[in-house]
Amino acid sequence: MKILLYAQALLVLLLCRAPLASGQCTTTNATSCQCPPGQGANCDLLPDMTTSWYAALNYLSGPNEEAGRIYVTSSTPNIGYGPLEVRGVDLNGNRRFVCGIDTFVVNDPTASQQFACPNGGTAKQLTTQRVFHKNGSTMTSTEHVMPQGMTYHPTHGHTHYDQWGIFSLRMQENGVSDPRQWPIVGQGYKLGFCLMDYHSCNASAANHHCKDDNTEYNSGTTLYGPNFPNLGLGGSYGCSMIRQGISSGYTDVYSEYLDGMWVDIPTGTCNGAYWIVMEADPLNVVVEANDDNNWTAVPYTLTQQPSSAPVAKIFCDEQAFVCAGGQVQLRATPGTAYQWSTGATTNSIMAGPGTYTVNVTSYCGTATSAPFTVTALPQPTAPSTESAVICEGEQAILTATGNDPQWFDAQGNPVGSGAVFTTPPLYASAVYQVADQMTEQGTTVYGGKANNSGSGGYHAGGESLKFNALSSFKLVSVKVYAGSAGYRTIELVDVIGVLRATHSQMVPAGESRVYLNWDITPGNNYLINVSGTSDLWRGTSSSAYPYAIGSVATITGASSGTVNYPYFYDWEVEVGGGSCMSPMTTANVTVEVCSGVEEPLALRGFEVFPNPNDGRFNVTVHLLQPSSMEMELRDVMGRRVHVERLQAPTGRLVRELDMKHQPPGVYMLSLRIAGRAFTRRVVVE
Repeated sequence: MKILLYAQALLVLLLCRAPLASGQCTTTNATSCQCPPGQGANCDLLPDMTTSWYAALNYLSGPNEEAGRIYVTSSTPNIGYGPLEVRGVDLNGNRRFVCGIDTFVVNDPTASQQFACPNGGTAKQLTTQRVFHKNGSTMTSTEHVMPQGMTYHPTHGHTHYDQWGIFSLRMQENGVSDPRQWPIVGQGYKLGFCLMDYHSCNASAANHHCKDDNTEYNSGTTLYGPNFPNLGLGGSYGCSMIRQGISSGYTDVYSEYLDGMWVDIPTGTCNGAYWIVMEADPLNVVVEANDDNNWTAVPYTLTQQPSSAPVAKIFCDEQAFVCAGGQVQLRATPGTAYQWSTGATTNSIMAGPGTYTVNVTSYCGTATSAPFTVTALPQPTAPSTESAVICEGEQAILTATGNDPQWFDAQGNPVGSGAVFTTPPLYASAVYQVADQMTEQGTTVYGGKANNSGSGGYHAGGESLKFNALSSFKLVSVKVYAGSAGYRTIELVDVIGVLRATHSQMVPAGESRVYLNWDITPGNNYLINVSGTSDLWRGTSSSAYPYAIGSVATITGASSGTVNYPYFYDWEVEVGGGSCMSPMTTANVTVEVCSGVEEPLALRGFEVFPNPNDGRFNVTVHLLQPSSMEMELRDVMGRRVHVERLQAPTGRLVRELDMKHQPPGVYMLSLRIAGRAFTRRVVVE
């Protein structure tokens, strides 16, 4: 393990480490620290993580191949002006752990306590990233809670940084410039559990690792110590539960002989020319200067794979049922050349209703796929509706024909459903739209172990059920048997360890169904598990893997092997079906000032555009006379995030609001004028 090499690596660091740019550029003194060009002397000193193509091909003589697997080395230089510092203990001495839907904060400055979820179960640790800020000679820092939980092993003495590195073997595709978009042959990932200063960019062992651009093979200018004005800022990071990291001008290296540093090569892959694509922090969890340069790609020729017959298959990452004018993306087994029945010669195509085949040429030969059908769903016709005229302050009652009318405002935001829609009280004319919706039910299939018959018991957690998705489907529900009532958080994790879906709900004691409604795309070695405490029935005998779920999936075993059957019984899946909308029909509501109404309101228009928006939007009002006006914006929790008062003139008034500093969500904008209040919903995306 890498941790066993720490003492040796530290000796190398002590021998090779260059002096800091200045004794006055430290995590407590910013006097001599430099900001990036154009940022003066007041800036965040951010890391900038890269992945070395030179190390991938040359460190320890390059990749090591065997039948079914290729071993790789990953070197991740930090070429930024500041360190990457990840803390298991924040600056206040606190550690954070997640058990299902609950977060626990433990004051443990020395990280000496072992944490366990209540009643057992596996915890995830929330780490923080410390970002340093220079303002003249003053150095400060802020901490950001990293959005993805890290795997916590209390007995290991370190925290596993989930998906620090993802590796894939890919087939180059002509006309596609980004290697990350090339067809994937096989994938692997690394839990980077020990971020550390393994080599300085000055070290001979890391020569050519640090470059200004590592994304292009055989390119980029090599960087050494003098190229890093804040060289060493951070400070001798090593394996620690308290803090880990990579200093400015340093690299961390995971060698090919370490656990997890490989890509599995699927059966049926023949010898030939491929590319290895490697990416650090692929989920962009780290706050850094540039998220677009974390990857590299290097050519590699396989020579140790057994001969196989050629294979051609068509895959679709969604269920191939489309509405009128709709399309889905079909992709073929990776190859060197493609010939679709449409005439296309790319790895993937966009396809409407119809039946398709593809010829795939690879190093194994040429094969023809089975036919793949994209099915058209029924399309409803546009409904009929009528416009309305109402008095100021009244509600309009709108009606529509159709099977399942859906109502929208002028911007396309849903406002209701059903044959009858009643507007809110209106003080200005408004436009509504209605479409009919037609839903076709799919086919329901059940599979997996039907019930909890046989020996077993209620289990604290920490085990997963593994399955392969042979085609796209919806996982509607699973049956569970709970030892006690409580919230359970169920997670779906893909083959490279990325959390693809999560669902939390109250589960009663005894037998019940948990409704997930997850869309599953084709892929092997999915895991479904319980985060935190489980207290769900786990069978310990009578398992008969594999369990087929119709023709769309196969449950292949548990994370512990093929004896236990953890937690999830009698899977309910849906194949096919879907909903289609008709074209929109417009209903205009005209608001008039009716006779006999005293003190007519000066407001004749109140609109928000664009809506939804990115946090910047215009509020337009139209007044018949000068008026005092108050605008107030509140978030979904009712907290006031903006207020302004103004004396508005007669006519059209446009106010631009900038709420980009607020998080995405739904907000309510209130306008108060002449003792009346009017509201509009604002959606920030």
